[in-house]
Amino acid sequence: MMLQSMKDEEKQKELDLKSTAILIIDPQNDFVSEGGAVWDLVGSEVQKYDVVEKLKQLRQTAKKVGIPVFYSPHTYTENEYKTWKHLNFIDKVMFERKMFNKGSWGEDWHSELKPDENTIVLSPHKGLSNFQTGDINTQLRQRDVKTLIIAGMSANLCVESHVRDAAEHAFNVITVKDATAGAGEAATQAAHTNFGFLSDEVVTTTEIVERLLKSTPIVLTS
Repeated sequence: MMLQSMKDEEKQKELDLKSTAILIIDPQNDFVSEGGAVWDLVGSEVQKYDVVEKLKQLRQTAKKVGIPVFYSPHTYTENEYKTWKHLNFIDKVMFERKMFNKGSWGEDWHSELKPDENTIVLSPHKGLSNFQTGDINTQLRQRDVKTLIIAGMSANLCVESHVRDAAEHAFNVITVKDATAGAGEAATQAAHTNFGFLSDEVVTTTEIVERLLKSTPIVLTS
């Protein structure tokens, strides 16, 4: 209770939009579209939390207030499916289902979440976190990002891993708990618990949207 009370006080602070960005993990068909490679595992939770709609709201708000959106995608090639040998349990599930197969519909973005001029697409991550196998740290530092608002898929795996690594790299982490979902209720709730320990703040989509809109907008100078 004391931990949550301290974090609730933080929510009253205005965000510095000049150093804030939204990070969306794996907004790809295999995760968030019916018919995706693991829809049978995550679909009910994606629908329950209306994840796609929440991610759309975050993107739209980012554009309104002038902050960038970063996408951290997952991609594997046919050669990697055939030749990789050192696979953990999650890797095996993805490889058996050919999840995020490069060039496939499953690897593509959800039709309502395709990158636009306000989206920076990071290099694909091969493990659970782009901080370990991608260019996220370089891309964020080059843009002087200090606060990351994190959402996407899936809750207790790639999202939690990005949250943990962002905290380890000294970013201010705000996790949007209802803009993500796991493979079943237990997985989602486990992630929510860990978000509370790993994040500077845990918020809902409505809360962070309202807070962003109340923050001082970025004024572009010529």
